[in-house]
Amino acid sequence: AFPTMRGYNLLVLVFCAILALTSLTPSSSFVSSPVPLRSHSSTFLSASRVNAKKEKRLRNKDNMRKFQRKRGSSRRRLMKKVASNAARQGEMEFVAKLFQHVEGPAEPEIRDDTRRSRR
Repeated sequence: AFPTMRGYNLLVLVFCAILALTSLTPSSSFVSSPVPLRSHSSTFLSASRVNAKKEKRLRNKDNMRKFQRKRGSSRRRLMKKVASNAARQGEMEFVAKLFQHVEGPAEPEIRDDTRRSRR
């Protein structure tokens, strides 16, 4: 029917393409069941959920550690505290000097005897 080699190669190529297409389409001999098959039991799903929750708790705990404040005092915080205490002490000494009571020169007392003599 095909005297040339080129025609023979074309026929083989078309046959392979038809064979490939028919193998990819679902066959009518396999009928899907109307009731879905359960591949996992309920205990397996429950255990999987519990395991997922435990893993999530661990991830959240690890993530929270990133944003926690450090509980110990840092060197910078200690130095600021020392500096503020020194400034407060200097201020208290200054205020104490302002209100320090210094006795001035003795002034003679002037009595107003006119009130007593009027009896």
